[in-house]
Amino acid sequence: MSKKTMPLFALGFRPFYLLAALWSVIAVVEWLCELSGYSFRGNSEIPGIQWHAHEMIFGFAATVVAGFALTAVRAWTGLDTPTGKSLMLLVLLWIAGRVGPLLSPYLAVVDVLFLPAIAIAIGRLILHQRMYRNLFLPFILSVLGVLNAVFYLSANNRIQIDANKVLIISLFLIVMIEIMIGGRVIPSFTANAFFGIKQIRNKNLATLVLACCGASFLLWIFFPTNYLTAIVCLFTGLIQLKMLWGWNPLATVSKPIVLVLHAAYLWIPLGFILLGLSALGFVTIYIPVHAFGIGATAGLIIGMITRTAMGHTGRPLIAGVIETLAYTLVQATAIFWMLAHAFSGTWFHSALGWAGICWCTAFILYLFKYFPWLTKPRLDGQPG
Repeated sequence: MSKKTMPLFALGFRPFYLLAALWSVIAVVEWLCELSGYSFRGNSEIPGIQWHAHEMIFGFAATVVAGFALTAVRAWTGLDTPTGKSLMLLVLLWIAGRVGPLLSPYLAVVDVLFLPAIAIAIGRLILHQRMYRNLFLPFILSVLGVLNAVFYLSANNRIQIDANKVLIISLFLIVMIEIMIGGRVIPSFTANAFFGIKQIRNKNLATLVLACCGASFLLWIFFPTNYLTAIVCLFTGLIQLKMLWGWNPLATVSKPIVLVLHAAYLWIPLGFILLGLSALGFVTIYIPVHAFGIGATAGLIIGMITRTAMGHTGRPLIAGVIETLAYTLVQATAIFWMLAHAFSGTWFHSALGWAGICWCTAFILYLFKYFPWLTKPRLDGQPG
């Protein structure tokens, strides 16, 4: 980091973690207001539920992935990802992407450009170092960029494609990133945190899990209510559970910074089991979608944006009271959301309200503690 570079723009995780956390609170508050009959989005052509889903996927989850990618690729390749003015331009592009579509549907093109820009920024470095194994990350970000464009065209009635399905497919892609990266780092983080811990890691099982996850999502996309889809999804959930159990999650109870990753990852096999049940008609698709979206995605995000922020600001990897509370509140959000959809009437609104309160509190706590950290130089004086 040069002396002229603001600490906030020293590395990609700094601005994008903060923006994602802040925007998630704004988006959840707006959605709860819409459910109560109020809205501050203006006269957008996009229905409220689709805007909410889009912003939680592209404005929140994909933004964290972008910040993580810009940071991880520098570590993987040893080459500099955008910092300083170039990173500032990416941040301005992201902000314009949040505001622009609210002003005019034509300004959605600004939002569509963001993920391809990130994919290009990291893809060229990965190619330069011939680290082809990691090309999945810019590839998925590029596909997400295309899906984002398709969503806007559909939601604004320019093409006849189900916008809801586009959003679900986008979430599936983010879950695939979680499966690929989580399958690498969660058992490793566990082994590093607990010296001598017993784990069962089977490369063949991990490969089978990845293949089955991809097959399950593809089957649901093309055959959402099909016995084969149900069987493959249920099988995928069970072998995911077997793989997770091999990582020895019960041994992590004493360290919340590791436990949170196991707890969040547990929602992935549960999501596949629920996806299988939805293919049989026992639950609606929105049950597994929120298992993936809140329990897994948000759970892994709050675990990773605390952990990586500690590490990349030169701090020890120890979760304090605020982190532990934030981890718990995100998991409580998922549970309250599930309870909300198990009831109707006032119980539904009450549980959904509590889910919103838990979510907002978790990410406000993150902003409260990490904003000072991410806007100041590293404690150890290292760049980044």
